[in-house]
Amino acid sequence: MLKHIRLLIFDLDYLVFDCAGLKAGALRESLKGFADEIPHDVRLPDEVDVEEGFREHGFRWPLHLDLGLDENRLASLQGACHAVEQLLVTAGAGRVFPGLPELLSICRRNQLSTALGAEARRAYLLAVSDRHDLHGLFEMVYCTEEYGAGGPDEMIEDMMARAEVNPSETLVLGTLPSMFHAARALDVITVGCGWGLRSRSALKDADLQVPALANLMRVVERADATAAENSF
Repeated sequence: MLKHIRLLIFDLDYLVFDCAGLKAGALRESLKGFADEIPHDVRLPDEVDVEEGFREHGFRWPLHLDLGLDENRLASLQGACHAVEQLLVTAGAGRVFPGLPELLSICRRNQLSTALGAEARRAYLLAVSDRHDLHGLFEMVYCTEEYGAGGPDEMIEDMMARAEVNPSETLVLGTLPSMFHAARALDVITVGCGWGLRSRSALKDADLQVPALANLMRVVERADATAAENSF
């Protein structure tokens, strides 16, 4: 299938897990408890704002909302959002993007390792995995919260070590600039994936881009050819 790349690392939200409505719904529900504290002239965030906040700040995005709340109240809002997200996931909100399980199965049959390296809290990752069997889809499942201050770079390094591959044999697929920058610092090629996004502007930080899941393997093959050339 591929000549050089041996490990694909996927992020979770907006790429594997269709979560846009879930995240916006969790925020709307959580904001009800803060309605009396938010100035009336403040525009409440919508799905586009939530997506932008997540891509800029990762799972801590509620801490950066401009709602007229102080730091402590934003921390309380973040805790409420995370709790509601997990309840919604458990209740069945969100889905794995159609076609992705089949693609991952093809990868495994061709001895191509697949890993999930999520910009997420561990509790959220476990909730999504329990509902959608992520551990059955991927050989490795990790999240950035497990690495504390180490973040995505340490997580990517750990997954490469566990898969016994070097950077030129690894490909990171994501939507977050932080993930692209961490991979580039490790000399790992990146693919920006746009099928779950409303705005694809941040994908310019990736080495390659793919707007639709149906075209993913074509772009992966391009990355494979580039990796093979650069390895000599």
